[in-house]
Amino acid sequence: MCQVKVSDVDVERTPLDIPGVRMKVLHKESTSGAMTVMTSIEDGAVIPAHWYTNADETVYVLEGDFVQDGVSFERGSYFEGKARTTHGPHSSVSGCVVLTHFSAEFDFQTGPVIAS
Repeated sequence: MCQVKVSDVDVERTPLDIPGVRMKVLHKESTSGAMTVMTSIEDGAVIPAHWYTNADETVYVLEGDFVQDGVSFERGSYFEGKARTTHGPHSSVSGCVVLTHFSAEFDFQTGPVIAS
């Protein structure tokens, strides 16, 4: 039996500090900070290249076109990014929705990776 059950229609989208990008937090683990989110990227919006201190990130494209480092990927594409590695920029030509899991606390960092 599943311990957590969430319908995305019951979760509000939260605008981020990036124009055209909104996120729905589907689940956040209280002890590790790990979380699963649905992110909407409007057509033409850009998430800059970024990295996370401790979180590995996985991304699965649910709908639309997801542009990763200038290459467009369609529904069903899957990506993994390890903590302390730069990935992105991400964008979309016609808009997309992706399902993302962070293995630890979400701390979006831009600029050079800081050595641990």
